[in-house]
Formats: sequence, structure tokens, C-alpha cells
Amino acid sequence: PAAEPEQAGRRHLLWECDGETTAWLDGQPWAGLDAAHPTCPLPDRSCTLWLDCGLWESVGGEPRRPIGPYGPRFDQCRLLVRDELAWSTHHDLDVLEQLRAVLFRQEGLATAGAGAYVPPLESCSPLLRLLLGELDLACDAWVRGGLPALAEALRELFARLPAEAWQPVAALCGHAHIDLVWLWPEGVTERKAVHSFATVLRLMERYPELTFVGSQPALYRKVEQAAPSQLREIAARIAEGRWQIAGAFEVEPDTNLPSGEGLVRALVYGQRKIAALTGAPSDVCWLPDSFGYSASLPQILALGGVRSFFTTKLTWSQITRFPYTSFVWRGPDGSAVLAHVCPTTYNGSVELEGIVDAMRVDRQLDVHPEVLLPTGWGDGGGGPTEAMCERARRIRSLSGIPRARWDTADRFFDSLAAVRDRLPVYQGELYLEYHRGTLTTQSEHKRLYRAAERALQAHEAVRVATGGGPLGEDAWLRALFAQFHDALPGSSIRRVYAELNPELEAIARRELSAATAELRRGGSGLMAFNPAPLPRTVVLESPEPRLVRCGPLEGVALGRQADDAAPLREISPAVLDNGIVRATFDRAGQLDGLTVDGQPLELAAPCGFVLYHDQPAHFDAWDIDHYSVRTGVPLAERLALQVAERGPLRGVLRGGVALGERSRLSLSYVLEAESRWLRLEVEVDWHESHRLLRYHVPTRYQGRFARYGSPFGSTLRSQWPGTPADEALWEVAGSRWAAVTNDDGVGLALLTEAKFGFSCRDGDLAVSLLRAPKSPDPEADMGRHRIRLALGRHEPRTRGEILCSAAAADALFAPVLIAEGEGVLAPPFVLEDAGSLVPSWVLPATGGDGFVLRLHETDGGAGTARLRLARPCAAQLVDLLERPLAALASPDGLVFEVPYRPYQIVSVKVS
Repeated sequence: PAAEPEQAGRRHLLWECDGETTAWLDGQPWAGLDAAHPTCPLPDRSCTLWLDCGLWESVGGEPRRPIGPYGPRFDQCRLLVRDELAWSTHHDLDVLEQLRAVLFRQEGLATAGAGAYVPPLESCSPLLRLLLGELDLACDAWVRGGLPALAEALRELFARLPAEAWQPVAALCGHAHIDLVWLWPEGVTERKAVHSFATVLRLMERYPELTFVGSQPALYRKVEQAAPSQLREIAARIAEGRWQIAGAFEVEPDTNLPSGEGLVRALVYGQRKIAALTGAPSDVCWLPDSFGYSASLPQILALGGVRSFFTTKLTWSQITRFPYTSFVWRGPDGSAVLAHVCPTTYNGSVELEGIVDAMRVDRQLDVHPEVLLPTGWGDGGGGPTEAMCERARRIRSLSGIPRARWDTADRFFDSLAAVRDRLPVYQGELYLEYHRGTLTTQSEHKRLYRAAERALQAHEAVRVATGGGPLGEDAWLRALFAQFHDALPGSSIRRVYAELNPELEAIARRELSAATAELRRGGSGLMAFNPAPLPRTVVLESPEPRLVRCGPLEGVALGRQADDAAPLREISPAVLDNGIVRATFDRAGQLDGLTVDGQPLELAAPCGFVLYHDQPAHFDAWDIDHYSVRTGVPLAERLALQVAERGPLRGVLRGGVALGERSRLSLSYVLEAESRWLRLEVEVDWHESHRLLRYHVPTRYQGRFARYGSPFGSTLRSQWPGTPADEALWEVAGSRWAAVTNDDGVGLALLTEAKFGFSCRDGDLAVSLLRAPKSPDPEADMGRHRIRLALGRHEPRTRGEILCSAAAADALFAPVLIAEGEGVLAPPFVLEDAGSLVPSWVLPATGGDGFVLRLHETDGGAGTARLRLARPCAAQLVDLLERPLAALASPDGLVFEVPYRPYQIVSVKVS
């Protein structure tokens, strides 16, 4: 209804329709309309609006308006003129009433319902008594003089209640957390971004104090394509210092499942895009919603120019409360970043009760009296609302509650840095005691992502070996998109994986094909190329079985089978023996003995598969609840092993068995000549419901800790029963390998091609293979799977040709490229005395001048390795952005000493 002429404000469009709608004006996004934003302002002229109505679920915003089975319901569309005096007075009264409610709660007072006895306030704080008395008088003014009198009374009341100087600060930053995929496919994401950003841009016109913090360069790439004019508007706000693009990473990734190099590329390409958009890379890592944070992350961030880290997710831990709000997060190598764990959600709404509660649980409020509070509805909810902005204006200075101001993450962390020396220090991983199932769910997606990583690694290795330049960033960007924390962890709807899985498969095929093509030489022969930066001995299957020894990035001519290859000693349904590894199997077809170099590994019982009940109370695709670990049932049927291959270079035993109610499992034990690892190739036709399949290796190695691979390095976690924090580790992340040992480091290692969920208790090391959740994807993990594992003696350090376990996990499942043509490619380098320093990746240097060798220490040791080059070059240590750190000296330009410290990431640029 129209207001009185002297009070008439701007015209607004009221749009009541389920879901998310974006209003377009003159061919450009104008404003978002949704449950939290039912109206939008209109320009002061005649205009035509085009309304783009989304048909996918809208998660953010209150009140929720879920889309029903027949699509979004449309209720009405009207033009309104806002009564600005009524609007302003409503928010005055709303904030004062919220203050009254906060004070009542703090003083243990109850509000009586209608018709109930109301006891007198015989005792309360002076602030509360003053507030109640003045609100009473304001209501009297309303009765006597109407809206103008009420407004004047409330203005006077605010003036009488200013904040005190000691009150802490609620540092508000506008935010709209947008999951790149989740309950919607990727095609919907750019519409959610355009929708939310349009709303924020209109709010910034009305509220010049409003600031906004967004993340994920991948999201801005989408806006750049869908609505380039909107990106120009955003650029203007960035120039004003009101819009910050944080994050550093290309997407908000999971940090346990990608390889270390995968996280590095997400950081490198993300920082490049942020610098292009804002003029400088991001200082802040913005990861509010990822499911735990790798111990290697502080070092990756520090080497990528990031000094601060923000999250909220640690407040979700179920068993032990994380002890700090603001702290210095230090990695095991000693690198550190400032960290802040927001004690509330990333969908803040400027409600006084929530702000007060955030301050009460801030453990470092005495040192740094500020809390950073992301404000606004996410996932298509449109970000901040006008009501939030109005409330923020009224609590800039109000007695009894924190002072609010709009801020950016950069400025907040600048303030926090001033008291860095007084903050507590936390070293190690930030383990989330929740969402453990994401290490396993959507197994095929994880396998395809890892295959894409390996293919990109192979292509870059070929470029280095042949003198080629860097790959274009487009080769990486789509794989990096899959790192998003609701994609790679397996917590999205079916359509997400129906789209991403074929794309990842195509990336792997394309990169391997391109790499092989670049290796081709003239002639009729064949060349085998090792793309791993490690020496390998490999049994190739085609065109005929042969054993090939090759150094890092070496191409060797394929002739006849090597004359000095020792054939396997014994192949039978009970024994595989190649002279290094001897594996024995019981009558049920289970591994019951494993010897390496004549030394038996201490198995406590036969190794085998165990099926668990797995129906979590909440978050089906995300969680494995504690009860599941008590419900394991070992496979009862015999595998009935038979010899499937009896060659001089390879022995294979194979057996099959029914699994669960509707599934079947086939297992092949594979032992190759000169190999130090017994491989297990598992094929599962999986059709279970709410079941978890694990492979268990019971041992007598019962040291205090088990060691698990991480994206760079490794992580020690307790395998003893003990404190609640120890007990909470019933499923943990391992980046494709884990080792169970005695305290002297002697023990057994389990390697995987693309499995990441492990457990270890009292010497029993297990890896999770498959889950069967039904929400949000009823078909998650259903179908055929090929899973590759390996067992052997844990090697903490490389000794000559014997690779350490971390290096073996990389080398064992890496491809070998077979290219047509005569000739060879000599290794461009050899790493000597590597110890526990593992070469993980080789890539062409930016600009094409030489290459970068990435290494990382994996066992907590220090030392000096020697890098021997094929020809004289210069070498220097660089960070992840290839900025120089220190020169490496060499008398002849051929041999360089590379020092390393525990868990250090080392990047050597050779030019």
C-alpha cells in the first residue's frame, strides 16, 4: 500500500515465488529475489524487468520456501512503495526488543505468556530496568502521537544507550557461501552466483558501509562468462575496498583428498586469478566448510603467499571441543599462519543473541576483542539482507552488546597480527570429528580424479623430458574444480557425478594421449617412458611381458625381456614367491603370511574383507558413526584361489566370493619379478544398502602411533585406546598409504591407488573400500569397481633402489607411456641419498626456462640429498609461486646438495 506522500520512499517489486529468481534490467542482472529477499528496489523510471526463475532447491534464507514436487509455486507479484518512517521505526523497535531478550536471558528472567501472572522485577541490572522503563514510555508515545512520536522516542532511547569503550567488536563481513555443486549441478551454480552478487551490489548502493567477502576464483570465472557487466560492477567495489575476493584456492577444496601438488595448483591458479581481479593475490585462505584440514596446509599456504586462515567447520566436532578461536596454526615443518575459527555459522544474520553468544565462546577475546562474523544467506539465499544492514547500523554503538562494524577479512587479520605473540600455538592437522565417510563415498569419482592428476603429472613430465613449455592453465582448471568440498568428498547429488566423472575420465585420456604423442620419434621401434620422478622397475604387459628398469623421466628402448630378470620362484594357490617377497595363503584364500627379504612381517591373523552396517544418524553420504566399527562381519565364504597367471615375470592368484546380499567380489593377488610389494586387485560388483566394506590387515605392531600419508608428508595418529580425542579417530585420512609399526619404526605398510579412509587400532590396520549411502544420491557407489592395493614392509627411508613407502605409493600405480619410434630419453636428473625426501612432481618452469622438481619429507627426519643433473645448469630453491628463496651451490653445475628438514616441502628450480 502507498505511504503518505511526505513519507513515500523508493518503489519496490514484491515477488512471492518459491526458489530463486534473478531480475534482469536492460540486459544486466539487477537484483535477486528469494525467501530472504522478497522485494527488490526499482529504478526511478519506467522499465521492463525480466525474471529468471530457478527450479532447483534453495538452501539459504529464512523463511525457507522449498520447491515442491510440481515445481516452484508462484503466489503474487506487486509494486509497492515503502513507508520509510515505518521501516526505520520497525528496525529500531526490533533491535531494542532483541536487546531486552538478551538481557532477560543473561539475568535468568522469563517472559510470562498471555493470561499468566507477571512477577515484579524486584532485582535486575540497571541497564535492563532503564530499557524496560523507556520502552514503556515509547509505547505510550505511540498511543498518544502515532508513528512519528514513537520514532522520536526510540531515537532518544538509542542516544541514551551508547556502547562502552571496553565492549568487543563484532566484525561483520557480508558473505554468500555458494557450494559450487551439492544439491544442484554445476550449471545452476553460475545462476546462484549472479543472483546473490546482484543482491549485494544493490545493497551496497543503499548501505555505503556494507562490505562483502567472497571466495573461489572459479565462481568469478563463471560470472565473467554469464554476466560480464556484473563483474565490472564488482571491480568497482573492489577498487573502493568494499569487496574482497579471499580464498587463495581456485575453489574451496577438500584438503585431505587431493595430492599435495593438486593443492599447490589450486593455490597457484587461484592466486593468479585473484591477482588479475583485484591487483594482488589473497592474503587469506577462506575455507569455512571443508571437512578437516591437512597438517601440510600451513606450509602450502605460507609458500603460496598466504598468511591467514579462516574456517568455521571445527565447531562441528562431536567428541572434543577445539580449544581455540584465534591462534597461530603451525605445520609440522614449523611454517605457520594466523588462524581464526568463527564460533558461529558462515550464514550470520546480525541477530543480537547470536552475536553475544559468539563473544561468550571466543577463547581469545581477552587478547583480541574481535570476532569475524560472515553475514548473509548462502547457497542461493542471496547474501545479506536489508534487515541485517539495518540491525548492523543500530548496534554500531549500543550498551550491553558488542559493537558492530562492517569489515573485511584482510583488515581483521591485520588487527589479529598485532597481537600474534600473545596467541596460543596449535601444531598439526585440524581433524574434524565428523563427516568421516567423505573419505570413501563416491569411490569411482575419487579414482577418476586421481587418474586425472596422474595423467597431468605424466604430461608435464614429458614436457620436461622433451624440453617443452608449461601446460596451459585450462588443462588443470577442470580437475581443480572437482576438488570442491562437496564434489571430491562424495556429498553431492547423482547428476553432479554423472557430469563430472566422464569429464575427469576424458582429462586423463586426453593428457595421456597428448603426452604419448609428444614422445613419438621416427622409426619402427617402441620406447617406454617413466613419467614418475622416481626410479622404477616395471613389468609391462604388451606387446609381450617384459621387465623394464627406468630412471626418473627416462625413456628406454623396448627390446627383448631383460636377460637378468629373475623368474618367480613359486606360484601355487598357497604361495607366491619372487625371491624378495614370499606370500602364503590359507585354505580360505586369505593372506596369512608375508615375508620380505627373508624377514617375516608379524601378522596377528589372516588379512581379509569385513562388511559393516553403516547407517549414520545424520548426513548419510558424509558420516560413518561410531557404532559401525562394532558391527563388522568378516567374509565367511572361501575365495578358492586358483593360479590365473604363471609367467616367469608375474604370478597371479584369483578367487571370487559372494558379498553381502546382492554383491560379488573377485580378488587377484599379483606378485611381479623384483617387486617388493604384493599387489591386490579387487573387483567388486556392489549393490548393497548402508554397508561399509573394509580390508583389514591384523598385525602385532602396536607402537603408540600409526603413520598416514598426507598431501605432502605424513601424519602420526594414535592407534592406542585412550582419551576421547584418541577414540574419535575411528576413521582418518590417509593420502594413499598408511603404516603400522612398533615404536622403532619396524612394521607393515598398506598402499592404495585411490583410497583415502583408514583406521588403525591395536595393530589392526584397515582401509575403507566402498560405502552405500542413499542420500543425497540413492545410487552412490552402486556398480562395478576396480580397486588396487599393495602390502609390504614399511620403509621409512629410501635406501638405494629400495623406495620408502611414501615414494612406493606414488611409483607403484603410476602409468608407463609406450610411444612409437627409435631412441631413448636420458633422465634429466637423479636424486641420490634421498632418505625420507620424496620426489613427487616435475613440471616445466613458468616461462619455459628449465623445470621445477617438487620434493617433500615424509618421516620427520632431516638430512641432505644430492641432485645430480644430466647437464650443467643453475639451481635454486623457490616457493610454490617460483619466487626465489635461496641459491644452491655446485662447483660444476651438475651436482647440488639439497638440505631438508622434517616434513619440509622443497621446490628446486633448475634453469
